[in-house]
Amino acid sequence: MTDDFDAVQARLVAACAECSTLPVQPFLLPVRTVGVQGDGRSYSYLAALTLPHAPDDAWPQLLELAKQLPGRVHKVNRIVFLLGPPPAAVPREITPTRLTAAPLAQLRAADRAVNDALFEWKLTRSLAQVPVTLFPVGFGVAGGRSVGIRAFLTRDFMTGSPALPGKDLPFACLQQMVERITAVEGIARVALDISPKPPATTEWE
Repeated sequence: MTDDFDAVQARLVAACAECSTLPVQPFLLPVRTVGVQGDGRSYSYLAALTLPHAPDDAWPQLLELAKQLPGRVHKVNRIVFLLGPPPAAVPREITPTRLTAAPLAQLRAADRAVNDALFEWKLTRSLAQVPVTLFPVGFGVAGGRSVGIRAFLTRDFMTGSPALPGKDLPFACLQQMVERITAVEGIARVALDISPKPPATTEWE
C-alpha cells in the first residue's frame, strides 16, 4: 500500500455516493493492476464494490458505476464486484503469493471450475475471453486468496466491455462458478471484473 491508501479509499466512497443511488459499499484493495493510459500502461489500485443484497437487478447500474469511477478516482483503474456479503473492514493485508505448488493448484482448480461452467452453459463462443486470476487478498481469512473472473466482450481486443450478468452471463452459471471456486481450499472470495477497456486491460497483471 502507498501512503495515500486511506485518502484514495475516502475518494472512492465519495465517488460512489455521487455517481449512484445504489447502497454500494466500496473497498480499496491493497493490490495494484495494470491499466491502459493513453498509449502506455499504468499500475493503479483495484477496487471492489459490494451490496448488502443480491445484485441481480442492479447489474446494469453497477457496470455503469464501474465505467465512471476511474475517471473520478484517478488511482483506481479496475473495478470488481465482490460476490457474497460485504467484508467487515477494508482489507489491508495480502497473502504472500509466488509461483509455488499451492497457489498454482488453487488457480488451476478455479480456472477449471470456470471453464467447465462455460462449456456446460455453451458460452465459449459468445464470450470473447474469460481470464481467471488469483489475487493475494484473503478478506480476513488467514492465508486466504481470492479469484477474479473477467468475462469479456470485444471484437478487436483494443476496446471492450464486461459481460452483463443476466444477459451475457446467466445468473445460474455465475453462481455455479462461485460455488465451485469457493469449494477450493484456501479460496476466500470470488470477484467479477466489471471494468471496461480502457482503462482496464483485458487480462490482469
